[in-house]
Amino acid sequence: MGWLLALILAVVIPVIIGGYLTSILILICVWSMMCISLNLIYGYTGQLSLGHSAFLALGAYSFGLVAVKLHVGFWPAFLAATAITGLFGFLIGIPALKLRGHFFVLVTLGFAVTIGVIVLAWVDFTGGANGLAGIPRPDPIPLPWGTKFRFDSLLHMYYFVLLFLILSIGFCHRLVHSLLGRTFVAISDDENLTESLGVNTMSRKLLSFTISAAIAGIAGALYASYNAVISPEIAQFTKGTDVLAYLILGGVTTMTGPIVGTLVLVAVPEALQIVPYLKTLINGIILMLFIVFLPSGIIGGFKTLFPKVEGSRENPRAGIHDIA
Repeated sequence: MGWLLALILAVVIPVIIGGYLTSILILICVWSMMCISLNLIYGYTGQLSLGHSAFLALGAYSFGLVAVKLHVGFWPAFLAATAITGLFGFLIGIPALKLRGHFFVLVTLGFAVTIGVIVLAWVDFTGGANGLAGIPRPDPIPLPWGTKFRFDSLLHMYYFVLLFLILSIGFCHRLVHSLLGRTFVAISDDENLTESLGVNTMSRKLLSFTISAAIAGIAGALYASYNAVISPEIAQFTKGTDVLAYLILGGVTTMTGPIVGTLVLVAVPEALQIVPYLKTLINGIILMLFIVFLPSGIIGGFKTLFPKVEGSRENPRAGIHDIA
C-alpha cells in the first residue's frame, strides 16, 4: 500500500510543481538508480565499490558517442551503452573481485579515477573539458488517432526516467528475493562459509557486479539524454562517494533506502539555494549526524521503531542455511 501511494505521489506531484522542481525530481530518479545499483553489490553482496562514478560516465559517454558520432537511433544507442557498461563491469570485476576488503575498494577507486582522466584527456574522442553536446532524447511514441507522445518537455522526460527507476526497483527486488539473491546475501554474511557449501562465490560476485554496473550505465544514459550535454564532471570519483553517502543515509539492504537517502541529500541542499556554497557542508553534517545517531539509516531506524510495518519484511537476509 505504501509503494502504491508513493507511486501516485510520484506521478501527480510533477504536474503541480514547476519546471525547476521537476528537473530536480529527474536528478533524484537518476541518482536513486545509482544508489540501487551500488546497494546490489555493496548492501546485498558485501563488496564496497567506489568506482560507480566510472560506470555512470561510461553509460553516459557510450550513449552519447554512439548516438551523436555514429548517428544511431535512441534505442540502439541506449542498448549499446547498457551492454558496454555491463561488459566493462564484467572485465573489471574478474581481477578486482579476487581481492577482498580495502584492496577491492582501492581497485574500484583507481578505476574511477582512470576513467575520469581518460574522459578529460581524450579530447578528440570525448570532447575533453568541452564535453559532448547534441545528445538526443527518446524517439516519440506513436499514440492512437495519429498523435505522438514526445519527450521535449521536462514532465514527459521525468515520466520516462521514473519508468526506468520503477523497473530497476522491481528487477532488484525480484533478484535479491530469489535463490540467487540469497547467495549474494550469504556471501555478504560469510564468504568463506558460503564457498564451503559448494557455492561458486566468485561467479556470484561477478554477476552481481556486472548487473550493478549495467544499472549504473542505464542511469548514465538517462542522465545524458535528459541533459543533452555531458561533461567530464560526471566522471569524477567523488560522484561515487556521493552515491555511497545517499545509500548509507537511506539505509543499506533495503529497497526504499536508496530513494529516501537520495531524496534527502539532493532535495535538502536544493531547498537551501540561498546558501549554495554550503551544499557540501550541509550534506556532510547530515551524513555525520545519521552515522552517529542512526547508523542503520532512515529506513533502518523506521523499521526499528515500527517492526510490524509491512515494509520491514523487504530485507531478504535469512541466513546462509537457506542456500545449503
